[in-house]
Amino acid sequence: NRIRLITAIPMALALVVLAALGCGGDPSPELPLQENINRDNRQSAQGERCVRHDLPDTDCFICDPGLREAGRLWCGEHDRYEDRCFVCHPELEDPDRLWCSEHNLYEDECTLCHPELRDAPRPRASVSSELACPEHGVLENECGICHPELAAALDPGSGLLIRFESAQSAAKAGVETARPVVASDHSEVTFLARVAWDQNHFARVTPLAGGVLRHVAADVGQSVSRGDRMATLTSPEVSRAKSEYFSARAEEELKLTILAREKELVAQNISARQELDQARAEHEVARNLTAMKRQRLLNFGLTERAILLLEETGSTSSELDILAPLSGTVVDRHAVPGEAVEPGDALFKIARLSSMWLELSIPENEVSTVSIGQSVGATFDAQPGLQATGRVTWIGSSVDEQSRMVKGRAEVANPDLLLRHGMFGRASIRTEFASDGLFVPAGAVQHIDDRAFVFVRLADDLFELRRVSLGVNDGATIAIMNGLEPQDEIVVAHSFTLKSEFLKSRLGAGCVDE
Repeated sequence: NRIRLITAIPMALALVVLAALGCGGDPSPELPLQENINRDNRQSAQGERCVRHDLPDTDCFICDPGLREAGRLWCGEHDRYEDRCFVCHPELEDPDRLWCSEHNLYEDECTLCHPELRDAPRPRASVSSELACPEHGVLENECGICHPELAAALDPGSGLLIRFESAQSAAKAGVETARPVVASDHSEVTFLARVAWDQNHFARVTPLAGGVLRHVAADVGQSVSRGDRMATLTSPEVSRAKSEYFSARAEEELKLTILAREKELVAQNISARQELDQARAEHEVARNLTAMKRQRLLNFGLTERAILLLEETGSTSSELDILAPLSGTVVDRHAVPGEAVEPGDALFKIARLSSMWLELSIPENEVSTVSIGQSVGATFDAQPGLQATGRVTWIGSSVDEQSRMVKGRAEVANPDLLLRHGMFGRASIRTEFASDGLFVPAGAVQHIDDRAFVFVRLADDLFELRRVSLGVNDGATIAIMNGLEPQDEIVVAHSFTLKSEFLKSRLGAGCVDE
């Protein structure tokens, strides 16, 4: 019996322990990992909790950068503020103040352990801008290797410092430096251009009625004035239109006579008012018909003077003169006597040659350098001594999908008539940069988080990552509009090496990695 009793006691105790655990005790460490995680991620009165630090997510500044104090640098290597990182800055430690090892703050400033301190005055933190980075020999708030996140807030002209391990490291990596080129050496950009007729003073001469060309009075190269006869067309349609106009005029005169007679009869009480109204309406219809037939003659190209002459002579000739719509030079002719033509056939082309268009092909990365009103000069390989000058009058709003060019247009003078439609040349436009605009090789500019930077040499082992604002980019050089000085020594070769050095902390190689 004693043996049974001794054996039963441990079993009873085990049952009591199991019962206690099943009635709200802590979960067994043998529970699956996912079940423990679900427990730690449970909803509380304060919302989701930080599993790593067992704090409400709204309080955990260790995991959430947005909860950290503005202006205080963060040591990513040791998960604490730089001015509380005594691993990096042992000289800052105050032995007389209690230390919260859980949150890496002094106890008298740890509001996570002591919420009552949130509204109470507490000792001010050390000024982060005065902290020195012992690893790289610069200030913490200027160390680009330890704090690459500061680059996002840089304005043009400001920067972060990057120090190499030795004075020979940059040279071994092939880093080369040079000074930027002043903007006056790059004050013009050049585009391909094509000469074309000035479309604002250009016309295609077409007949307005079908027929047969009886006579051609103008030829290529001939100067014409507006209204000059260029050809004569024989058209039965024109003859019919003239006859219909004369018939309409005769009908209108008849209706006018009837209307006048009806007015007299009504005045003498011989005719009824209704007959006068009828006569007035018929006269109005006849008058409208005459106006319509007259407009048809105008639509065929007859002038008012020609219609008055027709009314005097009563001629119903089928001839129709084709007139010049503007003054200029006949630059093309397709009119042949005896040829049958239809409305819309281009018989002549007339252009004013005293001014021409330059059709510009502007690369999309240089569109920002061109604006309406800028002066433009053009030269032509086919005629080395020929130069044309004018101004930009239009810039296209779309980019050609294949050539990646934007169309533009300039109007240039052609006093000697040496410019010809279809000539190819080069158009130069003087760009208007600020007086301190500088140019650097395209390879000197690096982009980080969609911002432009260059590397400025301060010493053999020390470089500055400097934010700059960009101007025109011709593919080989880029204009720096703000952020550089002419005396700055910038990295022009192997600048990507410095970019890699700057970004290495993002890849896990921090300032105290061995």
